Amino acid sequence: MGEFVGIDPSAAEQLMRQMTVGKDVLGRTRPGLEAAIAESGASWTGPPGVAAMHRSWAFLDNTQRDLKWRMDTLKQMVPNSGIGLLSGYLTFDNEAEAARQGKADAAPIAAALKQHDVQNSAKSWRDVTAAVAATKEKLNDPAYAASLLAALGPDRFRALFRHWMKDKGPAAMDMGLPPSVIQQGREDLGPIAEAYANAERAGRLGEVWREKFMEGTDPGMLTALVAMSKPSSTLLNQVARRVLGRPLTADAPSSPNWNLNALVEAYDADPQALQTLLAESKDAASSLLHPGRWRSTRLPDFEKRLAGVLDKALGPGAGVDHIRERAWFNIVNGVGADGTPWLGGQWIQNALVLPKFKDSPVSQVLAKNVVPYLDNFARAQAKESSPLLTSLYPPPPWDKLNADVASRFLGAVMQDKAAADTLLKAWHEYTTSMDIGQFHPFDSDAKMRAGFVLRSALSGGAANLLLEGSTHAEWSDDEYADWLAGVILMPVDWLSNKYWPIDNPSTATARDRGQDDAKDALKEMITNYFDGKTPGTAETVAVKIVDRQVRWVTDSLAQHRQKPLTETDQDMIDKAFRGRLFDALVDALKTRGG
Repeated sequence: MGEFVGIDPSAAEQLMRQMTVGKDVLGRTRPGLEAAIAESGASWTGPPGVAAMHRSWAFLDNTQRDLKWRMDTLKQMVPNSGIGLLSGYLTFDNEAEAARQGKADAAPIAAALKQHDVQNSAKSWRDVTAAVAATKEKLNDPAYAASLLAALGPDRFRALFRHWMKDKGPAAMDMGLPPSVIQQGREDLGPIAEAYANAERAGRLGEVWREKFMEGTDPGMLTALVAMSKPSSTLLNQVARRVLGRPLTADAPSSPNWNLNALVEAYDADPQALQTLLAESKDAASSLLHPGRWRSTRLPDFEKRLAGVLDKALGPGAGVDHIRERAWFNIVNGVGADGTPWLGGQWIQNALVLPKFKDSPVSQVLAKNVVPYLDNFARAQAKESSPLLTSLYPPPPWDKLNADVASRFLGAVMQDKAAADTLLKAWHEYTTSMDIGQFHPFDSDAKMRAGFVLRSALSGGAANLLLEGSTHAEWSDDEYADWLAGVILMPVDWLSNKYWPIDNPSTATARDRGQDDAKDALKEMITNYFDGKTPGTAETVAVKIVDRQVRWVTDSLAQHRQKPLTETDQDMIDKAFRGRLFDALVDALKTRGG
């Protein structure tokens, strides 16, 4: 029984595709030819080829099925083989033999389970596990695994897990099981879990398993199934949708949420699956990133481990670019939704304590890895504020991003100070990389004028989103004033690029020192407003800040004997600062300072 087989996967797949083409040609040709032969009757002068045509189609079909079965089996045996030669010993001679044995091996399992339902003893359960263990060496064959499961049926399959889990605690079915218990369970039910995973991976489970079983099975049982086997990305995401689709109150922390623990462990081994889940399901993205979900697990270091998995799935270059981008789009819309729990919206039903995000690994990972998409954020804001500048519109899927959602997302993440500093640095680099100073709003060249307008719109969008988002940050007034002063000084950099060369080290040092002094002055103005030491309104304070920026640039250039600004240049600077920052600055001051 069985044989050693070696197959070149790429050649085999090409051959199977060619056989499919051949079957299609025969399938389309056969009805018409048969009808013509039947109509001709005795007058048909051609050779008797109808039977041969049927045999040809059947030969291609049978050969294709046999080759696919061999491929499926070898892939189960060597799951990470890449594109090299697949080889190994097949347990069965053919698919039909594997299916017959799977059905036969299901019978003693069913009989032992029926006896255990009556006796419910340690011995009767040992008989069940012995029957299950007898399948272990045959499970690499997906035809065997599928036949075994079909003969057992979903109800018996559930019953096996239910009997094993019934004494594992009252919350086991809902909240799952710790890894130590799962490890013990592998000894009893590991083979049957592998049978499910192997048959599913090969696409051999029927509809009743793919949908009805998944929806009708307790989440704790599903995560045990995943933890005991090597699930495909599809199976893992099916289980994740089931777990994350439950109401938040269903995961109330009456006991540790081992379901989420099992998912994070599985996604740590398969981050591409998590990327796909987040890209395909906006609901799953919102649920996984709901703080009430992952902050109520009662598991040590869970947020840190979740952050690590998110880092693997969402970091630059991870997985497939367009899938990762869609995942980020769903995350931004989930975290930044109207009424987001990140900013004091619905948290946990009837909860009195609002979330705090200081020292949040998840916030820091989101801030670090969203950086490549900040240009799309700025374009979404520019699209809203300058709708006529169609060349600035972000590409799909970001063309559907609402600027308010983007600002709330930034505000949610920036509640963690380290995450906020990461975003400020990234925005700073983004703005200066535009090199706006190479363009002039009053140049005789239309391209030069357009360059200034387009880059100013993007830089303005960036600054506005930062200022709007920062109003949600849970920092002290001193921290916020310091951060706000840094954002306000962002436009100075592009002016420095145009008017203040930095190739001279002493000049660059003097400029940087001057910027530090200016930042301290701006911070003092903001802090005085927050502390009520300034009688003016947010608008008057904002006007003073803009005036201070313009004066700093003018005075600094004169002090270092740079080319003086003309009245036109000074007006341009004033309008640029005022137009790009003023409204958002006023809103930030009002929100924070009351």
